[in-house]
Amino acid sequence: MSIAMLALAIALLAVLMRMHTRLSDLGFDPEGEAGPSVHEVIIPIRVATALVSLAILLRGAELAQGSTPALISGAALLPALAYLNAYVWQFRATLRGTDLTVMTPLFGSRTYDLTRLIEMHDDPHGTWRLRFQGGEGCWVLKYLSGRNILRRALSEAQPYY
Repeated sequence: MSIAMLALAIALLAVLMRMHTRLSDLGFDPEGEAGPSVHEVIIPIRVATALVSLAILLRGAELAQGSTPALISGAALLPALAYLNAYVWQFRATLRGTDLTVMTPLFGSRTYDLTRLIEMHDDPHGTWRLRFQGGEGCWVLKYLSGRNILRRALSEAQPYY
């Protein structure tokens, strides 16, 4: 029964992600474009990350009851899953004029001048890899609220060189 519920939840998340993508592609943005725009990871991705982490932890708990190595590997996996969930739930990119502020992997923030952007690469694992003059670079998660606004700003960024 629990596997059926998990499958149903995953199917529901897939439908929600598809609906969100369609609305985003149609240009629907309830936040509007005035002032700074804050882009956070979309809710379906956040929930999916939490559910997959929960499933991994539950399976690990089952295995750990009869095996010491499974207990050790589960204990080692717990901080990684906690970090992943915290990062996905906290990540944000803020677009303010020609400045892009992105959360770093250590939960700080870093601001980049989009006029210094020289390359934007669409990575297959769900990120945009940005490269700036001077060798700086960053990754921005693709599955963000209002991602069309952010994608447009990144693709229209005009370097001054």
